[in-house]
Amino acid sequence: MPRGRHGSLMGEAEPKLDMSPMIDLVFLLLIFFMIASTMVTFKKDKNVKIPTASAAVKAKLVAKRVIINIYEDGRIGDENSNPITTDQIEQLMQQTKATYPEVKLHLRADRNVPHRAVKEVVQASARGGVSVVIYSTYEVGD
Repeated sequence: MPRGRHGSLMGEAEPKLDMSPMIDLVFLLLIFFMIASTMVTFKKDKNVKIPTASAAVKAKLVAKRVIINIYEDGRIGDENSNPITTDQIEQLMQQTKATYPEVKLHLRADRNVPHRAVKEVVQASARGGVSVVIYSTYEVGD
């Protein structure tokens, strides 16, 4: 059989690389990793009325935060709204710091809570080895 210019037999189509399966695979991998990756989110307790601040700054993403809520009546709760004492906060901070050395306290105190309650939680956190505190506030106008 006669050969063409490129050495292939006449009548035979030159093999082509089909990119469709590779593109499909890339999109499937992209979707998989978007779903499988853990996004940094935290629970917000609707019962805590966050104060406003004129100099509010959005906190950078932190690998690990311990979220503590302080309610208007002075009750203290964890991120799941379960009651927690200052002694338990101290233990929680010690345990979390052992696993995540860069852990920070994310304090969500109600705007009407006495400063004494905030101070007690911050001191318990410091006794547990975590002295960096992120205070939740809304920027004025939000």
